[in-house]
Amino acid sequence: MSEKKQLSILEFSRLTGIKRDNLRFYDRIGLLKPEIRGENGYRYYTRRQLSSAYLIGGLRLLGVGLEDIKRYSAGRTPEKMLDLFAQQEVRIQAEIAKLRETSGILKQYADMAREALCRKESEFLITERPRERIFLCPPVPAAASEDEAEILAYEYASSHKINLGAQIGVMISHKDLLTGAQFPDYRYYLKAGKKGNAWKPAGLYAVAYGTYDLPDTKAIYSRFLDFIREQGLETDGNAYGEFLLNELAVQVPEQYFGRIEIPVKRR
Repeated sequence: MSEKKQLSILEFSRLTGIKRDNLRFYDRIGLLKPEIRGENGYRYYTRRQLSSAYLIGGLRLLGVGLEDIKRYSAGRTPEKMLDLFAQQEVRIQAEIAKLRETSGILKQYADMAREALCRKESEFLITERPRERIFLCPPVPAAASEDEAEILAYEYASSHKINLGAQIGVMISHKDLLTGAQFPDYRYYLKAGKKGNAWKPAGLYAVAYGTYDLPDTKAIYSRFLDFIREQGLETDGNAYGEFLLNELAVQVPEQYFGRIEIPVKRR
């Protein structure tokens, strides 16, 4: 069988995944010109140009500009190749880390939605929870509205390079939980995984589910604390509130479905 040494633009496009319009553009700007002109006047690519095409396609996916690629292509040397590949490896690893982080956040939301679908309105239970890392934001300023407080939390998290797509929650101090303060001190946190700066402790938790506004839950907390006492338990730490279903899953805030967790111990 004879070895095929030239490829039409259609064949080259199919093999490389680069659209024909883009190949024609690369030809015009001198980035990737077909090496052979046939007797019929058509121009053909060679087998050895496939590697160059794959490199161009990969660099474009990483956002490398055409002028930068063209400069490299016009003066290739082993040293320049190694330098280019080293630079792109840094970018590739950063993209991989970002994709993994996004994948983790999507799984986080999916797990929380599945939990919500298994629970009922005003359901209370006692369960063990593992230790969980969170990114805890500073205390909410006394004069701040709920919207202002949440924006401040997001700004603080952003300044620490936390992915703002992560699920947000509210931590209410144990002191205010015990005293039933009308305006309890609370702090926002994001479920930021390895980038967290604090821990939600492992242990026995009382958990409450329902559709309610987490920072304004005095009536819910009152019934919840009664439930805890009825189980022969007492609170043993800060309360954590999160929406399992939020704007990603439901149409209006009134349908948000939340969870409150409080560490407890035997009396």
